[in-house]
Amino acid sequence: MTQPFDVESFIRSRKQTRAISDLLKAQASDYLTTLSPLVRPQPLFGEYLQGAPRGSGRETQHHFKEFRTLFDKHAAAKPFQLMNELEVPLNIINSTPELFPLEYDFTLENGNSVRVTSPVRWVVGYSSFDLSRFRQVVRDPNRSGSELHRFVVHYLMLFHCFSRAGGLGRLFKGLRFPVSFQQLDDFGELPFCVISSPIEATLPDEAVIRHSTEISGSRSFEELISDAAIADMQDDLRRRLEVALQDVPSA
Repeated sequence: MTQPFDVESFIRSRKQTRAISDLLKAQASDYLTTLSPLVRPQPLFGEYLQGAPRGSGRETQHHFKEFRTLFDKHAAAKPFQLMNELEVPLNIINSTPELFPLEYDFTLENGNSVRVTSPVRWVVGYSSFDLSRFRQVVRDPNRSGSELHRFVVHYLMLFHCFSRAGGLGRLFKGLRFPVSFQQLDDFGELPFCVISSPIEATLPDEAVIRHSTEISGSRSFEELISDAAIADMQDDLRRRLEVALQDVPSA
């Protein structure tokens, strides 16, 4: 027999999830702001960026060639199908990184699709290029090709800078907010930078999702953070120290 939907318990879980998510996002944003100089495109691309000072000729040329290959691979593919070529110097409007909610589609057993938001994972983008707006542009059959082009260029630029920042991944992992690269629903094979928190969030039983969406009249849902998830937080440094102690020979 299906357990009845406990409204009070669900509301408590939602409030708890929101409070924890806000705290975690603030911490991740603070780390991102502090480390953002390590992923600025200007030092990598030099004169290939509009308004940037001239850099090391061979190194900046190498980065531009890599970026052009990356752009050619993804821009012409679905769902973008852009025909525009890169114009030099590249016009990067804003290189200040910002966190946007990570969303994905989840299909219920009845065939209905729900758009799920993660409270503990965020997509890194630039502050002038909101991820939700990018999604709207991609889905719009009458979209502006120039606007889509700018979104693709900026998100690929951020991916390139993060993937070429040596040691940055280890720094974020040491801070317990690891960085990964993954594809997202609606954007084909375009790679995105994702920052995760030290704790996990999960989806409850489908009955809870179904009741919640039926009550709200919305096809969106947010993962929930449980008390157990906080209690089960893993500390990588602690584990490494414990392993080190185990390897110390006895007297």
